[in-house]
Amino acid sequence: MQTLRIALAYDSRLQGEAGAVPIHDAIWETVNGIRQILEERGHKLVHLPIRAPVDGLWRRIRELGADVIFNLAESIEGSSVAEWEVAQEMERSGVPFTGCPSRALRLCLDKAKARELFSGDGLPVPPGRVMGTPDDPIDLRFPAIVKCNREDASIGLDDGAVVWTEMELRTRVAWVLTEFQQPAIVEEFLDGREFNIAVAGSDPVVLPISEIDFSTMPSEKPRFVSYKAKWAPESTEYKSTIPVCPAHIAEAQAQRLRRLALRAFQLTGCQGYARVDVRMDSEGRPHILEINPNPDLSLDAGLARSLCAHGWSYGDFIEQLTVWASEGKNGGAPDDRLLD
Repeated sequence: MQTLRIALAYDSRLQGEAGAVPIHDAIWETVNGIRQILEERGHKLVHLPIRAPVDGLWRRIRELGADVIFNLAESIEGSSVAEWEVAQEMERSGVPFTGCPSRALRLCLDKAKARELFSGDGLPVPPGRVMGTPDDPIDLRFPAIVKCNREDASIGLDDGAVVWTEMELRTRVAWVLTEFQQPAIVEEFLDGREFNIAVAGSDPVVLPISEIDFSTMPSEKPRFVSYKAKWAPESTEYKSTIPVCPAHIAEAQAQRLRRLALRAFQLTGCQGYARVDVRMDSEGRPHILEINPNPDLSLDAGLARSLCAHGWSYGDFIEQLTVWASEGKNGGAPDDRLLD
């Protein structure tokens, strides 16, 4: 395999804020793990720490002289919007990069737009709506769940996100609007089985389905994946959201979930790798909660488990992402209009 000069892109804060936020430590560990894998396979790694504002980043990228960029820039200085802005600068540089293009990252970050796209194509989503003020009209059954419209990594999701009355709902919406300065997505809370379906490859493959096992969640807590469930290993929520991969599910249901995931991947223009989160209602009907382009690549994350269940080596996949990108088979395709 050709030796590549690879630029490793990430939020510059990861280096200087160890222990400040759990998510920072997890991402920084992933950055170093991927660097080690690629260096052990003979590639030349150069670092590309990114600061805000990202305008003009394309010039720095060109100066590095990299063959390809391994894009691990999930957010920049706390801004989730910067994820797609960074990818847009990479496109402007003309240097190929791993993962999804900017248009997919931008679309999937806006949960309202993604919901509209899925629904318009006939894909099932939970009944819900966007609320720009606490006084907007609502016509939903309770319980409901209130989410930020433009955040990922379960930011803004704690036990209080699940509401049981109109007053609780409007209070929570007001909190989201004030705390995160963005609209809220309010959906009927589907208290059924939850699945993560990863899609990966230059010719996309649906990987083995993973299920979140909530059976040990205390009865007083809502059964969903909160921020603590993802990032606080000592918490009850973390210990009570156990991934099972491959999921124990009837083949007919599995086929339906695979079709939903692949169609969502295609509709949103994802490339390289993404994860589709699906939840069933009380009658076992699946609904797409959201799609996560460029999901967590850490060795203990869901994508890595699905890769293993599929028979793909984690290290081989990490290297293959750079190959797909360098060969123009995975994101990073330059748009000449951006070079003006």
